Amino acid sequence: MTDVRRALRTEFESRGLDAADDTVASRGEPYVKGYGDLAAGLFEFEQTAREAIDAMYQGHWTEGLPPRFAVLPSDAANEPTFDMLEQMRIIPVLYETSGESVTFLELDAVLRRLRA
Repeated sequence: MTDVRRALRTEFESRGLDAADDTVASRGEPYVKGYGDLAAGLFEFEQTAREAIDAMYQGHWTEGLPPRFAVLPSDAANEPTFDMLEQMRIIPVLYETSGESVTFLELDAVLRRLRA
């Protein structure tokens, strides 16, 4: 998963986004900085939609907090729990790997949902 984290951070930077790594939780999950260096979007890396839901569900998501993104392999879209992500206001970021290469699907459209 380290390669996927690194690849997504590279994609952020190539689009001129200011990215940082979460050091508080010690997981190193990247996030995009927005106004005043506050997080504009939070990213969770998991292998399945169910894992993302379990990891990200913290009760009610308070209005005004940055959007949450679940970074998942593209086959997670076929899981029965995938639709629950939208119900929980979790935005999926799907990726595919080929050897050492990581490709994020429709990343520009997904990143338009960042909070400025």
